[in-house]
Amino acid sequence: MKGVIIFYLAMRLKNKKMKKYIILFTFLLIGINLFSQTINAPIDYQDLDKGYFKLDYEFGNVFNPELPTVIVIADAQQFYVRKGRITKIQDELFGKSFNVLGIIPRSFNEDLKEKISLKDGNKTNWKLAYTLFNSFRFANDIELIRKEVLKDQKNVHLYGQSGGAFLITEYLSLFPETNIKKVFIGASVNPVIENKLGINHDNFQRDYLAKNKNDKVKLDCVLEENFFSRKLVASLFQRQNFFVELSELNNTRSELIDHLYLKDTTYINNLKKEYQIEAINGLFDSEVGVPIRVRLSEFIYPMIENWKNNRNSFYPDLENSYNIAYPLLALNKKNNFDITQGFNEKSFRKFKGEVFILSARYNHVADYRSSIYLNGLLENSSLLVVDDDHTFKSLKSNNCYAKLIKSFFVHNNQDWQSKFNSYRWKEK
Repeated sequence: MKGVIIFYLAMRLKNKKMKKYIILFTFLLIGINLFSQTINAPIDYQDLDKGYFKLDYEFGNVFNPELPTVIVIADAQQFYVRKGRITKIQDELFGKSFNVLGIIPRSFNEDLKEKISLKDGNKTNWKLAYTLFNSFRFANDIELIRKEVLKDQKNVHLYGQSGGAFLITEYLSLFPETNIKKVFIGASVNPVIENKLGINHDNFQRDYLAKNKNDKVKLDCVLEENFFSRKLVASLFQRQNFFVELSELNNTRSELIDHLYLKDTTYINNLKKEYQIEAINGLFDSEVGVPIRVRLSEFIYPMIENWKNNRNSFYPDLENSYNIAYPLLALNKKNNFDITQGFNEKSFRKFKGEVFILSARYNHVADYRSSIYLNGLLENSSLLVVDDDHTFKSLKSNNCYAKLIKSFFVHNNQDWQSKFNSYRWKEK
């Protein structure tokens, strides 16, 4: 009743700005998110008899049909596109010149969880999990939102980073004739391209061990003795990329190798806590971790053969992904289970919209060379390789990341990139 009274009084206000905020407060008071909505989506687009679930999507603000709309894309292993967070994403990255729509990944969908159990007794049904959460399902969810929610909109854009950016390329491979106008692809992984080119985004062997022979000898000894499991060692080095500044990374790698070599369990246990190793492992072992494992199987599967040919080398990022995705990979090996490669170069080339690709030279997840190749596949595409890491820390520290995004989506000339040239990576 309080909510109804406040809403009634707000509607009588003449101050439009004050009216807007009071109305929003009223909806929050009565437990309604004004910007959060649902649409019926097939559980399995290839078998509609399996039924439907309520797919969540959310606007960052009141929808204005006069503004262009940016759809924010996240895949199954990303957490930032969640219910109640799209307004924050809009404020931080896009501002008020756009409608911002976030598709809440089906991997977080409560309605889907209620309708489908992933448990087969005490075990996870990995085949069912892959059926529900593979990139083909996510790509079709994007197209459903575009067609049914934004069907009358002409200025529709896509934004994605990392796995979400890769999902965009998978979506465009499946729906190259879409009317999407502009696409921002940031730090995109692309294992299909890496495999084709015979390159490896995991630079630990190439950029560190090859240049630090003494540390390589020590690490070889650590891995051979197995006092600390290879799985733990891979996790520690992989997690360093997220907890250590790029400028300090090599020193920290050397320090970790020394403590592993000395069998310093106190130091390693403290580092496990600092890097949240146990918490991450707990996440992967939980129900929430199932879609993440599915997605990582799609990341690692195209690269397995090339990687196996180099098993004498140590690649912590690849090994970590392999360990996480192992249930799916084992199922594939045992039952000839089909882990689909969603990115298709031939169909991707048919997309005619404008694409901007932002890549980082020192990216431990996505090799910048695959972005150069991706850029060359399209007629209307541009590329900026910055002197930065996977999360674009340098760009973000100066608030240039958001400026770059907005500049791309609003520009009407090809010189818009010039103001960001100071961040461009130049080979020394």
